Amino acid sequence: MTADDIIRLTGRIDELEHELADLKSSCERQLVENLSKYRRVIDSTSEGYLELDQALTITDCNSAILTILAREKQELLHKSFNTLYDKNSVFPHFANRNHLSFEAQFESGNGASVPLLCKRSIFHDADGGPGGYLVLVTDLTDLKRAQERLQDARDRFRIMYNNAVQGMYECTIDGHFISVNPALARTFDFDTTTDFIRHFGGGVGCFSNPDDHRKLLSLVKERGVVKNYEVEMVKPDGKTVWALISMRLSEDTLGKPVIEGILIDNTEQKLAEQRLRVSRERFRYLAIHDNLTGLYNTRHLYKALDRMVTESGEAGTPFSLVFLDMDNFKRVVDTYGHLNGSQVLKEVAATLQESIEDPAFGVAYGGDEFVLVLPGKGKQAALEQVRNVRASMKKTTYLQNKGLAVRMSASFGIATFPDDAGDRDSLLALADEALFAVKSAGKDAIGTAEFSGIP
Repeated sequence: MTADDIIRLTGRIDELEHELADLKSSCERQLVENLSKYRRVIDSTSEGYLELDQALTITDCNSAILTILAREKQELLHKSFNTLYDKNSVFPHFANRNHLSFEAQFESGNGASVPLLCKRSIFHDADGGPGGYLVLVTDLTDLKRAQERLQDARDRFRIMYNNAVQGMYECTIDGHFISVNPALARTFDFDTTTDFIRHFGGGVGCFSNPDDHRKLLSLVKERGVVKNYEVEMVKPDGKTVWALISMRLSEDTLGKPVIEGILIDNTEQKLAEQRLRVSRERFRYLAIHDNLTGLYNTRHLYKALDRMVTESGEAGTPFSLVFLDMDNFKRVVDTYGHLNGSQVLKEVAATLQESIEDPAFGVAYGGDEFVLVLPGKGKQAALEQVRNVRASMKKTTYLQNKGLAVRMSASFGIATFPDDAGDRDSLLALADEALFAVKSAGKDAIGTAEFSGIP
């Protein structure tokens, strides 16, 4: 090697030494920069951070853990990590050779207990050996409070569910009951909700009409919500339950579709409405009918005659009016008493009703007097009709259900529109006069406005 080679080699060595020094300086700067970035990241995160040596002694921490635990940094450094929490409160989540995750109650600097989630991992040194531990700490205070509020809401809902006066239930979208509350079980006379579901688990069995069950399910699937659907349901003993059902589509905790419903027992209200409707119908009935005999009353008679005078006059068709008075009715009352007398009136009214056909009708005129109205019948047709009525009365035995055998006869008076009179009052007066003439001549006969005493 020549002197020049040695000089060149020495120069190259110097260059390499300078490059190595520059590289070392650059690495050191990069390391410092990386450490600075690492520290900024650690300090800016909301999670707590701890570094532990192999003995679990705290060697470093970030500001977040100091805030979470309300402590100063010097209070934590060189302190054993295991002394920060109550070991009896530990709830493990995950553990293997390199990682550990658990919840525990940590004591803060102000004496409060703080729930924390700790995720501890081993870090290794340059030789690959264990260098210590990194611990990431999450404050669970807000989460725990939310969970407590949620649990409190669930508890309150469960109390409300179990103590509600209305029936409440949850079922599948096919209508099978998942759960019911005690009020619903009681509505159907079950002692427990278990008994209800065991008996009506499929849902359809508590509906009087299975089509109502299918219709309800179809409606809630179509609309999402059904409100106050009135339906007739049935108890195990066959008794009716009238219910108002409101239901909606929902999801269970797993996201599976279910139906939530409220059932209000509307039976008493329904029965009250039915009683009111019957009462109204009865009132309307009594407004134009006689309470004892069931025949029409004089109120209806007068209105009907006014209408018939107008309509028959316009159409040129006749109608006849018949007065009927029972013969010797007072003797029946004196012999058998007033109650039996009233019963005879009812049975005679039934004979009259059976002896005529619509549109003819009978009227309880008062006491033992009746009126027959015979639309479309002239004098001769009316006379034939009255003869049939008279014959039916004479062949009927009354008060048989009382163990008696009473025979009755009657006197009749007929007046015809328009032959005898052209208005209501005149027609009534003529029929009454014809009846009076029969009664005066010996009773048990038929009289007309022109003649009297027709046998």
